Amino acid sequence: MFYTLTANPAVDMTVSSSPLEPDENVRTGSASYTANGKGLDVSFAFKKMGVDTVALGFFAGFTGKFIVEEVMNLGCLCRPVWTDGITRINTYVNDGQHEYGILNPGAPITPQHQEELYNILDTAGDLECLIVSGSVPPKATPDFLAQVMEHAQARGADVVLDLSSDKLKELAHKKPLLIKPNHHEMKAIFGVPVDTDDEVRVAMKMAHDAGVQNVLLTRGSRGDAYFSNGEDIWYAKREFNIKLVSSVCAGDCTLAAFLHKWYRDRDNVEEAMKLAMATGANVAESVGIGDFGHVDEYSKRVAVRKLDRQ
Repeated sequence: MFYTLTANPAVDMTVSSSPLEPDENVRTGSASYTANGKGLDVSFAFKKMGVDTVALGFFAGFTGKFIVEEVMNLGCLCRPVWTDGITRINTYVNDGQHEYGILNPGAPITPQHQEELYNILDTAGDLECLIVSGSVPPKATPDFLAQVMEHAQARGADVVLDLSSDKLKELAHKKPLLIKPNHHEMKAIFGVPVDTDDEVRVAMKMAHDAGVQNVLLTRGSRGDAYFSNGEDIWYAKREFNIKLVSSVCAGDCTLAAFLHKWYRDRDNVEEAMKLAMATGANVAESVGIGDFGHVDEYSKRVAVRKLDRQ
């Protein structure tokens, strides 16, 4: 079974407004509150595709309770570690011209909280693949993510990472099954741009040389992505435009869709990339993860090609 870890979840407040002006109060046109966090988004997306997961994470206060209740209301399994404080609230504003994100640090955790999480991993008999996504909460020990990987891998589980660039760089040598950086993170990790096929080849080789088994590289608003398994590289491009509502959950749902098609059939790269690109685009048109209503249609309008070997 897939497990997801959201170490630093949040309640996301997404609002639309007129253009923001300094020193002026702005009334919003709409506001929504959703249980969120990158790993939770992956669990929610899997559920929409008919796949059960177990959502792990640290939760605190009334906001943490709200998130856990929402996770369970959506039909997902959840094994929370309860901490002190209040789970953070993040704010996203779309003023019709730009999108703004205001992210809070989150509730701190202790070594005892970490041990409780490790124990869950150690006793998870159905754990096949752990997807670790998002930021680390305040006061986590420096080796927290490395310990998470070690406990999961000791169970024979695969580990997928969708983390900030500095954490990905630190953990590459532990041979994660897959990482999902965006183009900014890929450049930050390996020091090379990924604007052309040749540049992507260089960056992918560096990732594999560092220990990463597979790489799904997304390029956000460009509407394209690359995947490398160490032998071949595929390129996917959506051939349609979308009206952006919020990009917050799009990358997480892209990852879930890719894994849904690829994890148990590693040769199914083309279909996995089509579903991933279509899902990410549909989610970007929605508040939260939306209803996936256009995914089937969009999948037919994604072009995938394999790069020539060099």
